[in-house]
Parts: sequence; structure tokens; C-alpha cells
Amino acid sequence: MPRGTRCRLLPALALVAATLVVLTGCGDSAASSNASRPIKIGSLIGISLPDRVAALRAAVKDINAHGGIRGRPLQLENCDDQNDPNQAQACARQLVTDGVVATAADITTFSMIDAPILDQAGIPRVGNTALNTEDSVLPTAFPLAGGIVDLIAGGLVGMRRRGLHSIFIVTSDTPPGHLIVGLAGQLARAAGSALAGAAYVPVAATDVTPYVQEAVRAKPDMIFSGLSPALTIQFIVGSRPAGAKYGVIVPYGEFKPADIAHMGGAGALTENDIEFSTLPPLSAVDQFPAIRTFVADMDAEQAAGDAAAAPSLRTGGGMIAWLSVYVIARVAAGLTTVDAATMLRALKTEPTVDTLGLTPPWTPGRTGPAAFPRVTNLYGYLVSQQNGVEVLADPVAINPFQILGLGG
Repeated sequence: MPRGTRCRLLPALALVAATLVVLTGCGDSAASSNASRPIKIGSLIGISLPDRVAALRAAVKDINAHGGIRGRPLQLENCDDQNDPNQAQACARQLVTDGVVATAADITTFSMIDAPILDQAGIPRVGNTALNTEDSVLPTAFPLAGGIVDLIAGGLVGMRRRGLHSIFIVTSDTPPGHLIVGLAGQLARAAGSALAGAAYVPVAATDVTPYVQEAVRAKPDMIFSGLSPALTIQFIVGSRPAGAKYGVIVPYGEFKPADIAHMGGAGALTENDIEFSTLPPLSAVDQFPAIRTFVADMDAEQAAGDAAAAPSLRTGGGMIAWLSVYVIARVAAGLTTVDAATMLRALKTEPTVDTLGLTPPWTPGRTGPAAFPRVTNLYGYLVSQQNGVEVLADPVAINPFQILGLGG
């Protein structure tokens, strides 16, 4: 049958679930004329997170290998702001000029600068990390994860299930860091736990020993780190020599397998930790077929010469980046015209979008909690490190705000 006379459905992601399909071509003359014109998606991810960029590339390559979107290839444009606010502004303006239909998995400390530029242009941001107010308030933001408050709430639910009662917060000595402690105190009370104290680490700190000692003196059951991954690793490595008896709460995806090995693997302080994760861990491949596809896509990316796709560097953050591309692709597949305006309208109005079974049904266009209205997925999985590997502690996704009686 000639290609121009039929619609073709190809399996998306090579998953076994028959419902996971992407429309790859509808054969009319308009589709044929646009077949060679790429659909551009952007991203704002720094060079310090190469695994996430590798995950974006892996997803784009797999989608294109299976026919693209209605016969059109995806094209990825990532811009690194180089930790410079002027470059952040330039990156956002460049993506607008280039006509991207959406951005995938943005993570930038300067989202207060670049997000309003994308918002003004009506470009939706799918799977962006909520680091600043703009990430969870602007109407073009569609984060997949619930942000740090959701992570703390999930950790407190994990504590309650284990019969643990006190938590110590270590975070940056910044206004957002102080806000985190205030919110953690409120959440702890709702969970029936006590806030044992807090340590505020200067942004420029190179030695966290004094703050480790503060945590040890407080004798909490668990600590939660709101520091950067590098400082969190320092804090954890320095805790045991200081006599720490506490356990650790961290977001799943905070550490690469190589980081866990560096901290001591099964002998690290992170063993038997409490983690809360928007997506199930990579080890849950038997329960979640989409993880198998993520692994295959990353294996192919590594085989193509991308060292950042190696297994030792893969994280939950990388899988969110990968999934964000597929969410964009599946929304775009249902549109007659694919541009930023139609993508934004679809994300705002579709009852749910397909997250490949990795999350409960997600309606990105709904309104979230009053303080962060664009955070519309508060569900996640409890995870724990066992024998040096992060594994599911509970296969059922939970909404910690509902469990703690805080709505959500």
C-alpha cells in the first residue's frame, strides 16, 4: 500500500503494551510536504549534567528511528547557560528565535531570568525542575516532579512507616534554604515528627565538617539534605567518622551509581536510606517496561560514542529528561499543526498525557496547590538503597500530602 494513502502506527519505545503507540504518518499531501521539516524541541541544561543531555538525545534518536512525529523528525537544541545570567537570557532568546515547540527537562538556577522569556513567547516547558518560583507558577511550566517540598513530605511518610520521629535539615544559607526549613517544620508537625534542628551551609563552603557536627549533636533519627549533590556527598562521607547515628533522606536521582560506590556502596551511610521519587528506580525494570526501553535507548546512545550515557552515570533525573521528550512527542503526535501554541493548548486541556506507565495518570493542565499551582503531580514512590542499589520500597505510588492530611 503506498505510504501516501494510509495512516501508519508504529510501537512507541518498543514497549510490549499495545496502547503505547506514536502516530508516525497520516499520508496526506500536507504531511508529505512537511516530512523533511524537523520539529524542534529545546532544553536548558548545563554541562554539569551531561547524563540528562544524553538522555534527551537518546529519546530523540529512538523516536526518529521509529518514524518521528507524523513522519517528521525531532531535532534537539540544548543551550548551556554556563552558570551566567546573561548567557541564560541569551539561551532563552535563542530557543524562541529557533522556533522550538517546547522545552524538555530544563534545570537552571537562572529560571527566574529565562523562564519568563519562554513564557512570554508561549513556549511550554515540560518536565522542568522547580528550582525557582517561576518554575512552579508560570502558566507555561509543566514540571513532572513535585519539587523539594514534595520530597520532604515523601521522606516524612517513609519515616512514619518506619516508626522514626525526628528529622534534621541541612541546607544552603540562602532565603530559599531558610524557607525549606520553615516548610519542613510544618510538614514534620503534620507527620507527627519533630524538627530536631537545622544547619545552614554557606553557598561558597568547601568544608562541611562544622555542619556535620551540628547534626551529630542534635541526635536526629534522619537528616534531609537540601544541598547540591556534591556537598551532600561530602556531608554523608563526613558523617560516620564524626560519630553519626542518623539515617539519610535524599531525593531518588540525587546520586549516580558511581557516587554510591564512592560513598562506600553497601557500607555507605545511604544504605537503608529513605528516598522519594517521582519515577520508579531504574532497578524496577521488571515492574515497569518503560524502564527497559530507557535502558535500551541509553545503551544505544553509549554505543554511538556518548560516554555520558554509561550505566554508572544514569540517574532518575536522566529518566525524567528522557520521559519529557516522549511526553512532548506523544502530545505532538495528536496535533494537526505542531507549534508552541498548539502544544501549550494541548498540555492545558488534555485530560491526561501518557507517561508510559511510570506515574499515575497525569493531567498537566490542572491547578496544583496554591503556593505552587503548576506542580500538578505530587505522586511518587518510596525507594531505599539496599546492598548499594536503589530499589522500590513500595510498588504503589503515593501522594504524601494526602497521607499527611494536607490536601494535594
